[in-house]
Amino acid sequence: MIELLLFRTGAVDIARSAFAPWLDGAAREERVLAPVWSALLRTPDGNILFDTGLHPVHVVRPDATFGPGGRGPRSASGASVSGLNVVMKDEDAVVARLAALGVRPDDVAIVVNSHLHFDHAGNNGAFPRATFIAQADHLAFAKGKPNFPGVYWDIPELTYVPVAGRSKVARGVEVVPTPGHAPGHQSLVVDLAETGRVVLTGDAAFTRANLERGEIPAMDQVAAKESLALIRSLANGDVSRIFTSHDADAWATWRHAPDAYR
Repeated sequence: MIELLLFRTGAVDIARSAFAPWLDGAAREERVLAPVWSALLRTPDGNILFDTGLHPVHVVRPDATFGPGGRGPRSASGASVSGLNVVMKDEDAVVARLAALGVRPDDVAIVVNSHLHFDHAGNNGAFPRATFIAQADHLAFAKGKPNFPGVYWDIPELTYVPVAGRSKVARGVEVVPTPGHAPGHQSLVVDLAETGRVVLTGDAAFTRANLERGEIPAMDQVAAKESLALIRSLANGDVSRIFTSHDADAWATWRHAPDAYR
């Protein structure tokens, strides 16, 4: 049986318009503390980690990645979004979160990166013995680009396995391309015995509202909307079984580790 455990690996303080382009007036600049999270899958084939969260350098220096003003990687045009502020505590580091579950970095067999932005691949370097699964076109796109800082992921001792398209990671676990936020972005589909199929979207869907409205800020709007529709279809339209990347309201309703979905 597969167990899915979700845990916070930090947060970003950001304007709601970064996730919700339909907002007007003052609502666009309203701030939200959006969770950054990772997931551990305990499977018969070994431990799988989905995304590695923020690097703990942000505990002491919240502006460590993009400097004062917090210019981050998200906007409809692909340009940076101003006013992104990292909020992180010592216990948010993925290694600390895993330790609380009795899991050491060397116990993680596979890491699936939805994509390589700093809040999803920031701790890749903590898992030198794991195999990293990423779409080949995303690896090629991200390499050398300032908004995909290589210091967190482009590390010689890490082993990346480039995949092309849908690919089985383990029994009941599959990566599915969901581009739009970036070329080669991927989501993770997990078939659980009790809960049924769930989808971990990465930044293909920031919030549940993105899925419900079929709208999201993205580099490639056409691909992004197609990905939102695909995600909904993968969960048979049941958004309660879709785990979006930065939805504070939805996060409050989910089970958090050590509680698990099975």
